[in-house]
Amino acid sequence: MTKIEHALEACDKVLEGFELGTIAVSSALLLCMRIARLLNDFEAIEWLTYENSGYPRKADGHIEHEAWEIAYKNGRGSYNDKKEKIIFTELASELEKRIETQSKAINNFTTEGVSTAGEHAHWAMDSLTRSVTSSTGVLLKQVSENETKLSKLKSQYYDYALKKQIELTFGNVTADVFSQYRESVDNHFSKISTSALLKLQAIEDKLNSDNPEMFSQALMTCRRLFENISKELFDKYFPNYSEKTYKTKSGKDIDVSGDHYLNKLSAVIENLTDRSMSKSLIGSNIVYLIDRIEYLSNLQSKGVHNEITKRDAMQCIIHTYVCIGDILSLQEE
Repeated sequence: MTKIEHALEACDKVLEGFELGTIAVSSALLLCMRIARLLNDFEAIEWLTYENSGYPRKADGHIEHEAWEIAYKNGRGSYNDKKEKIIFTELASELEKRIETQSKAINNFTTEGVSTAGEHAHWAMDSLTRSVTSSTGVLLKQVSENETKLSKLKSQYYDYALKKQIELTFGNVTADVFSQYRESVDNHFSKISTSALLKLQAIEDKLNSDNPEMFSQALMTCRRLFENISKELFDKYFPNYSEKTYKTKSGKDIDVSGDHYLNKLSAVIENLTDRSMSKSLIGSNIVYLIDRIEYLSNLQSKGVHNEITKRDAMQCIIHTYVCIGDILSLQEE
């Protein structure tokens, strides 16, 4: 089994255990820690480690500020009578043990089997009854408070397992869908030149780098890839085309001379298909993507951003792959 499969299995155990009442909160916590470790969820690992072994304290006995904030954020916070933020620090295992001990103690407080005699017998029995009632009431209140705290922790652990299960399940579905799409698109890449294929490989190499400058170069490679493919396809479907403009079916003249690769692509797409939803979507995606690439490049050249982030580069690369795949697949249609 893969790490993701093990994590999903742990998620199921937490969710099913809570829903059926067959798992202790402290046991669910350990499973949540396993989920976080398998998924390298470092933020959750820190939180759940505190939940399992206790929140760290300073020399004066107060909980460290950062740990306090984590506790408050994850269900341990409330307000006191003075409207001040407070947290409780008992661990799930401590609360479970207290509830068990207090519940047993309640059963031990009883007047059953007790007998009194003498002229003060009634007073003695009344005093004993009031004492038992008072002690039982205190214990019941403590049990209720501890059960409320434990319930809050249970809710946090359940929510964490549920969120991770949804993320992993959706991620698997998305991966399967993209894998099928990629297999279809890859079959069309044989139709483009070797130089264009090398640009695709160059994009991947740049993205695997930790150098931010490589991310910027990856975006420029995406643009050059579009320029390369637009020229190849335009020359293929408009051989010996000598005009500087191309009249679209809407009657608009667009410049297809020189480096106007976006217009060339528009002409190719219109040539490949009649007016259709698929053509409109592909055209819109390309326009958006090219605008995005040029916008990021302009920001960097003007010094607005010191660097292009890996996230920026990944988004543009994914859209580039999808757009080029769609363009090439139109040739089959």
